Amino acid sequence: FKVPSYRTGLFLDPKGRGATTGYDMAVALPALQSGEEGDAELFNENNKVFDVTDGKIEFAVSRVNAEEGEIGGVFVSTQDSDTDMGSKKAKKILIKGVFYGKVAPAEE
Repeated sequence: FKVPSYRTGLFLDPKGRGATTGYDMAVALPALQSGEEGDAELFNENNKVFDVTDGKIEFAVSRVNAEEGEIGGVFVSTQDSDTDMGSKKAKKILIKGVFYGKVAPAEE
């Protein structure tokens, strides 16, 4: 399945930088970002990206109530963590939980 970025392009970080809105660079750090020096260190912080990565999920159904059309069970998902819009390296996350679903008949 597809895992969208935790934040959208309109999100602004504490320094007012974003993917589609906000400042081009951190307003508090203009001396480091002269356009000649210092930009490489802060490139990923200033140039935000919206990442969509791949995840993997497994379901195990443990209960079925056919009369009510209900199912339930457990799931295990692995996916990348947030990258703070491209400024940090993603980590692998393992998520475990319980799910419940209700199956409704198709409407004609």
